Amino acid sequence: MIGKHFRPWGELEWLLPKLPKVKWDLITCLSTEDRFDATISILLKNGVLNQSILFKIADPPSQETSIIEDKLQINKAKIEVLPGFSFEIEDHRLLEPYSKIIESLNAFLSKGSKNIIVDISTFPKRFFFPIVKVLMEKKIENLLIVYSTPEKYCSHELSANPHSWEHLPLFAATNYPEPSIDLAIVGVGFMPFGLPNLLLSKYNATQVKFLFPFPPGPPNYQRTWDFMRKIQKSFTFKPSDNIIRIDSNNMPDAFAYIMSETNDGSKHAVFAPYGPKPISLAICIYAAIKGESVYYTQPTYYNPEYSSGYKETFSYPIILNGKNLYLG
Repeated sequence: MIGKHFRPWGELEWLLPKLPKVKWDLITCLSTEDRFDATISILLKNGVLNQSILFKIADPPSQETSIIEDKLQINKAKIEVLPGFSFEIEDHRLLEPYSKIIESLNAFLSKGSKNIIVDISTFPKRFFFPIVKVLMEKKIENLLIVYSTPEKYCSHELSANPHSWEHLPLFAATNYPEPSIDLAIVGVGFMPFGLPNLLLSKYNATQVKFLFPFPPGPPNYQRTWDFMRKIQKSFTFKPSDNIIRIDSNNMPDAFAYIMSETNDGSKHAVFAPYGPKPISLAICIYAAIKGESVYYTQPTYYNPEYSSGYKETFSYPIILNGKNLYLG
């Protein structure tokens, strides 16, 4: 229970029977990772999947482009033989104009979709942030976000070649001049890319809060602390800065912490979502509701061995029976 609101979350198979009895339309991503089809399998098993759209997102060319394409073809073949699975695959480019993302989303919604699941497991933040924001603004009966955790991450660099620091699509400041920033909230992940220099040059006088996924478990524990050490080399922490330990999968709790740190939105915040997807989702929802800015250095290369296997598939209802659980 958070204030007057109960914001449920839990494993998808456990939560599905407790949700409205509807057929769900799925928005997801065709990926090189094993976990890309975990949600599809669960929904088919429970007989609640209607139509699906899979975004096939091409990174800029690299030495491993052919390897990535081969893995995508293998994963595409896996879902083509699933009985009763109706889907379409759309080609997209990682750095395409965000209008292309919204056009695809609106075309999907025009088919009458009112009960929607978005699987953010393998979606880049540059895609799932605007998708979630637009869906929250539509007249939708039920909106569920899901996330599958991998069995393990690759021991090598997961991503590289970050794009320049800029706001995520639809998450730029809407008021001009931009209001003064009271604090910066950073989701702690594996690679900070250009974040330390940005904190030093632009927010050196701003209070910074770090949402630290806990307990991350080895070897992720070492990677998240490496993230902090890289920031500390360039950026001097102030006494008011602190590390907030948050369950990496408990999105409602992360949202509650953000609400608390901003005094329910009375403080203006800027966000940098480098952490796990559920924590990034909490940032996305808060920033969408409050109209705050979210900045990121979008990697332009993802390791084709990014992760292997999958464990749990968590689900987060955002809208149920036409009511947004995160408003008010």
